[in-house]
Amino acid sequence: MTMTFPIQITFHHMDRSDALERAIQDKAEKLGKFHPAITQLHVAVTSDTRHSSTAREYRVRLDVHVKNKEYAVTRQADEDVFVAARDAFDAARRVLDEDIDTRRGFVKQH
Repeated sequence: MTMTFPIQITFHHMDRSDALERAIQDKAEKLGKFHPAITQLHVAVTSDTRHSSTAREYRVRLDVHVKNKEYAVTRQADEDVFVAARDAFDAARRVLDEDIDTRRGFVKQH
């Protein structure tokens, strides 16, 4: 697997997971193929256990750097960390799709 941009993965309030890191790297590679102008990606995975009576929730934040712009995808959370990661990358793809349309002039300027 060859990454065309650096990817940094950090874990907060949880142990590092090889399986999750591989899944994130695979998703990052696909995102890079979709939008080749990505210059850097930071993925932060956080385990949120604020209330002992509720299930553990995982949050995945993506900071995607694209030439002269930075996008933050922050609202992705789920009880399954792999679902949270998938949702975060899906949201990032939608944001980058809009960026591509804007760069190509497909989006109307108001």
